[in-house]
Amino acid sequence: MKEFITNFTTNNYSLHIFYDSNIEKGILNLSNSVNADLIGLCTHDRTGLAHFFNGSISEDLINHTTKPVITFKI
Repeated sequence: MKEFITNFTTNNYSLHIFYDSNIEKGILNLSNSVNADLIGLCTHDRTGLAHFFNGSISEDLINHTTKPVITFKI
């Protein structure tokens, strides 16, 4: 991740690696530990069978947090 950010001209960023039992809990626990006001995520916008088998991290977060969640389709 540090190598990736060197391709950009930003100096004001923070990098957090947070381990938890699953992705949703990790994002929620990290957002609570840094006292985040908003959770932002990229989404693949899967539908149909792909959504059925893979589920949606965004949906799970929205259903389990009181913080606002913004998603960006990639």
